[in-house]
Amino acid sequence: MAIEQGEFDMWFWIRSLVPLWNSSMPFSCLLSVIVAALTLLPAHSYASSDLDDSWQWSGFITQGWSISDRNNFFGNSSDSNGSFDFRELGINGIYSVSPQLRLSGQLLSRTAGKGEDGDVQVDYLFADWSFLQNNDRQAGVRFGRLKNPIGFYNDTRDVSFTRPSIVLPQSIYPDQVRELELSSDGVGGYYRTQPSYGSWMVDVLWGKPLTGADTERALLGADLPGVLGSSELALARVLYEHGSGQIRLAATFIDANTSFTSDIPFFIGNGEIDFELFGYSAQLNFENLSLTSEYFIENISRSGFGSFLPKQDNTIKAYYIQAEYRFDHRWTGLLRYDDAVVDDDDPDGTNLQLMTGRPAHQGFAKDWTIGIGYQVTPKLHTRAELHHVEGTAWLSALDNESPGELKKNWNMLMFQASYRF
Repeated sequence: MAIEQGEFDMWFWIRSLVPLWNSSMPFSCLLSVIVAALTLLPAHSYASSDLDDSWQWSGFITQGWSISDRNNFFGNSSDSNGSFDFRELGINGIYSVSPQLRLSGQLLSRTAGKGEDGDVQVDYLFADWSFLQNNDRQAGVRFGRLKNPIGFYNDTRDVSFTRPSIVLPQSIYPDQVRELELSSDGVGGYYRTQPSYGSWMVDVLWGKPLTGADTERALLGADLPGVLGSSELALARVLYEHGSGQIRLAATFIDANTSFTSDIPFFIGNGEIDFELFGYSAQLNFENLSLTSEYFIENISRSGFGSFLPKQDNTIKAYYIQAEYRFDHRWTGLLRYDDAVVDDDDPDGTNLQLMTGRPAHQGFAKDWTIGIGYQVTPKLHTRAELHHVEGTAWLSALDNESPGELKKNWNMLMFQASYRF
């Protein structure tokens, strides 16, 4: 079948522009490149009604409140008044340039304790060219700021209506390193097929993930004098669905690295951090009940830091088991157990305490969660959930600046209201 001129031009510009994007090109330049490429596409004749039909937009607002008897989560939650420092405001849009080409983007303002202050950021912005579309197959490429497809929930984690709870299981989707997991500036590809026995979805991505102060503390154990440098990430996810989603299985693989440039190299060396992740996800869906579990193994290797980091390597193992029950079209219930160990060789944190002086309970976290949700209207949703936690592995160091004051056992009550438009 002959390729139409518009399709050929898009493929030509993607191939030509990808090599131009490197570590020296900031995201603002990347956006300019995307826009420039699109202006060179052949013009199409669209009536105004067609233009209106080509544009879709939506948004959401979420406000949360949390209170804990010890430790802080999303702000000073251990205060007697709790914390309202959790809110999300997002506006997203999709514009169909042609049947094969779409532009998608979202602006997001997120407040989550001291880690995120509500600044408006480009959550994602990419061009999606679907070069293969028929009844049972679809394939395409994306270029720009892309959501990282990790497990079941990562690529939609900021939209509360797509989450099973107020916060996702922190062992697998820790807000402590949300920036690193959330999105990357780069290029991705996807393939979808629907044989008679189910459907397969394959996503691949290469890019440069985002990092922040919480990321550095999570990877290095402290906010060290220096900066995290250029990062690279290669990711692949395979997702299988049987029937109309009664059975869902997924496998995720990530190979990533980042560098650290020290301000005092005579004491703390310029180092490299390499990590790889293997993730396995499974879900069973019945009429009123959904059972979900995910198990992730992450190997982290550090080099070049000298004696400042006495233990250079560790393996994180994490999993959760979750049950969601739909009482009717408005009420839902949730029960979940969530478990994370920072170092598989040190599951109780004893060695962590001996080598660093930090509390042993920062080496693990076990979280029992019970929650309930109520759909007030199709656009308004509310949730409440109670957490009983043993350990502090996934607590933000920015909200808990004195590790010695952290308590091993703690409880937290959370409420949330979300509106979409």
